[in-house]
Amino acid sequence: MNQLLVPKNQSGIHLKTFLMQWGLSASYWKALKKARALFVNGLVTVWDIPLSANDRVSFPFLPEETDLVPEEGPLTILYEDEVLLAVHKEQGLLVHNSGLTQESSLSRRVLFYYREHGIKAALHPVSRLDRETSGIVLFAKNAALHHMLTKAPMKKLYLALSHGPWEKFSGVIAQPIARKDGSLIERCVAPQGKPARTRYRVLWQDAAKSVVAFHLYTGRTHQIRVHMSYIGRPLAGDTLYGGSDILLRRHALHCGILAFAHPLTGEPLRVECPLPEDMAALARQEKLLTGWQLHSLPCGADPT
Repeated sequence: MNQLLVPKNQSGIHLKTFLMQWGLSASYWKALKKARALFVNGLVTVWDIPLSANDRVSFPFLPEETDLVPEEGPLTILYEDEVLLAVHKEQGLLVHNSGLTQESSLSRRVLFYYREHGIKAALHPVSRLDRETSGIVLFAKNAALHHMLTKAPMKKLYLALSHGPWEKFSGVIAQPIARKDGSLIERCVAPQGKPARTRYRVLWQDAAKSVVAFHLYTGRTHQIRVHMSYIGRPLAGDTLYGGSDILLRRHALHCGILAFAHPLTGEPLRVECPLPEDMAALARQEKLLTGWQLHSLPCGADPT
């Protein structure tokens, strides 16, 4: 049961406004009322009543159902508590099934884990990755926390191997991204596209390749891949956007760090995901390992 105390400076605020300021969505407010699961000073209420200083507002997270079919499969857990689950998505695996298809997916494996451990939750992937991108995917264990996390600042650090050396070791690429004409999948830089900003920092390079860290200000589809292709530094293995697959049979992109404030406690949380075996093996083979260390890398909006 979540319990919130009304501060003195918010005396007179209405219940719905108070809860939405805390982070609840309007739909969850309605669901709590329908379930008669909203309490003020221990008494059930279904009305948007004014509150007084030091009133105690409490509610549970409602149990959820889903039509998705669970799938038993490998699941590497990076972090878990009562409301959050962060896992490693391997390359080649979908995050979530679209429509009624039952293709193998990370969400189906997470659902199997929920059922095995008695967690009554639907699937709420807060972050998503392309099929071939590996790394951290964060799940909220209920719709209320999902809504809160999508509205809160979240910093992600990606590691990649790109073709060619870079002239500048750090900078920001600010180019709008749109769907490419005639394609359902491919994106491109185009004036009519949505604004997109990618910050990069080169960690290591030689005459043929570079290890690069990326932070995203925006979250457009294929954003890093499109921006790298646009500046002539496509990701290794990214044949869709002009990269060669000589070094790796998929695009060399990995979400290695996720940093955000915990939605309930406000405490800073940093989740790390080591390189998967294919990228780690490439790093060893090419003697790049020193450029791929996660623990020494900051996860902020403006790395130097």
